[in-house]
Amino acid sequence: MLRPSLILGLALAPLVACADGRTAAPAPANAASGGLPERPAKLGLCASCHGDDGTSRIAGTPHLGGQDRIYLARSLAAYRSGERRHEPMTSLANALQPADIEALAAWYAAQPGFVGGGQR
Repeated sequence: MLRPSLILGLALAPLVACADGRTAAPAPANAASGGLPERPAKLGLCASCHGDDGTSRIAGTPHLGGQDRIYLARSLAAYRSGERRHEPMTSLANALQPADIEALAAWYAAQPGFVGGGQR
């Protein structure tokens, strides 16, 4: 039997606030059907370090594929606001609008994630 708090949490999950204070947008229709969201227009800003699919090709650069969408959106918003500091990320995040952040977060969250081991 599900606990009432779990039921309430599941019911309110679509209303979780995003990093910029807006409520989370519903997943794109093709993401819900198992397909990838539309390729973000600003993906090129991220792909040179994090890869198109979120698999980093640079040592010390995190893999983004398969990460939680809300975590990714909040992280980009934190770089944009200065709450998180890393000069290249801050500069790139400042070039993004909230819709770009949401699109990038959805894209990378929908990727399969890093599979493998050892050194990059």
